[in-house]
Amino acid sequence: MSVKPPTSIRCDDGENACPPEDVGGALRYADFLAAIADPTHEEHDVFRDWSGGRFDPRRFDLDATNRALSKIKP
Repeated sequence: MSVKPPTSIRCDDGENACPPEDVGGALRYADFLAAIADPTHEEHDVFRDWSGGRFDPRRFDLDATNRALSKIKP
């Protein structure tokens, strides 16, 4: 039996934002999350500015994810 390869890649569901580009890996992402959650953290302002002023780690944009995936050729 022959299996037909997919013609597109699609995400049906998800949760949470991906780490910002160049955040520095999993450990540095944890530091980043701690800093942006705490306005008294010494790196809070730096990370907030670096990430564009707002970063919601709980946000997931299904449409944006599927737009990005649509650029991948299976």
